[in-house]
Amino acid sequence: MQATALLPDAPPALFVWRGVRHRVVRADGPERVRGEWWAAEGELASLRDYYRVETEDGARYWIYRDAPMAEGPRWWLQGVFG
Repeated sequence: MQATALLPDAPPALFVWRGVRHRVVRADGPERVRGEWWAAEGELASLRDYYRVETEDGARYWIYRDAPMAEGPRWWLQGVFG
């Protein structure tokens, strides 16, 4: 998935999923989630910023990006709300 945010810690302004461009009109977040400390030491350093977004056609998505973005933003689709 590709996404574009206007500021580094801002929600995406638009994203492309399955070849379709979606413009975001509402967003809630970020909600920062840390890796599971009991699973492995490397997991503790794992951070994700989750956003609930709504597009101009009324569809709602749950997306996240790796945080902090030292290697550049990598966005992922977690789910689609029905």
